[in-house]
Amino acid sequence: MAKKARRALQDYDTWIQAHPTVAADLEAHIIDVLDDAGLTFDRVSVRIKDRTSFARKLANEAYPDYDSFTDAHDVIGVRVITFHSSEIPQLKDALSGLFTVVRVIDKAAETAREGRFGYASQHLIVSAKDEPWAAEDGASPKYIEIQLRTVLQHAWAEFEHDVRYKNQQHPETSSPEVQRAFTLAAGLIELADEQFDKIAGIIGTSGEEVEGALNEQSLPRVLSRIVGSKYPTSRVDYYHYAIEMLAAHDITTVAQLRELLAPKRLKALRKAMNYPYYPGQVRLVDDMLLFAYGREHIRKTVHIGDNAQSRPGRLGNRWQQLGQKTG
Repeated sequence: MAKKARRALQDYDTWIQAHPTVAADLEAHIIDVLDDAGLTFDRVSVRIKDRTSFARKLANEAYPDYDSFTDAHDVIGVRVITFHSSEIPQLKDALSGLFTVVRVIDKAAETAREGRFGYASQHLIVSAKDEPWAAEDGASPKYIEIQLRTVLQHAWAEFEHDVRYKNQQHPETSSPEVQRAFTLAAGLIELADEQFDKIAGIIGTSGEEVEGALNEQSLPRVLSRIVGSKYPTSRVDYYHYAIEMLAAHDITTVAQLRELLAPKRLKALRKAMNYPYYPGQVRLVDDMLLFAYGREHIRKTVHIGDNAQSRPGRLGNRWQQLGQKTG
């Protein structure tokens, strides 16, 4: 083994031993940020590349830049899985606000340019300079790789990896019949993702605006009609939190919600918050209530949400961003 590879593996072993909870900590942080943004996603997972895979890649001449532990871009890998591809741009914007993006690799576009069906995913290579370990002495990862893909794309990629890479000793895995089957499956998945995007678009914008009392089932559609489709829908199970927050201020009807989210007030909120991306609907409602009611909103809703422990700090930070002024 080359001297550089041995040093890289030593650095890997030392760092992994010193950071046994890094994957769980990073996963919890990313989920908290995406939830706070009010965006929809299926799940987030973080994995540390295992030692055997790391050693194999160090020895692979196809990766000439992969010669040290610190410069390896995928030792820490994050996967953000979405329900449909139209959610990916908002998630990418939110992650770009959390990390400094070094490079974006659009695998779906690369595959399309080659005129074929296959692996489709967005890869973000981001800097780890703001992570806790970056300030420590010794070698540490400088980058994190984030993959964004749909549930269907994820299923295809995982199955292909299991078949092709974990069964390389079986020649039939590279047979024309298997290649054709994978290509056909990838094409069908691309069509299915397009239909899921279409369904999401139709549900988000169609139907008459429901007047009368607010409820969590109709709230996504009502909000889309009031503020437009630029603000993406949030996770389905979060709309009852929005209903609770609105009710805390006696906002229980569509007419009252429309008044709260009046265009002039919405414009003032966006200017005050200086959003780097369009927040999800539930986050927008939360921020507008904070903008309208200030500390009263914090007091009345501090207990609401999946992660009530971190909510006081998050609301406090937003209140500071608003200059501690209502609008």
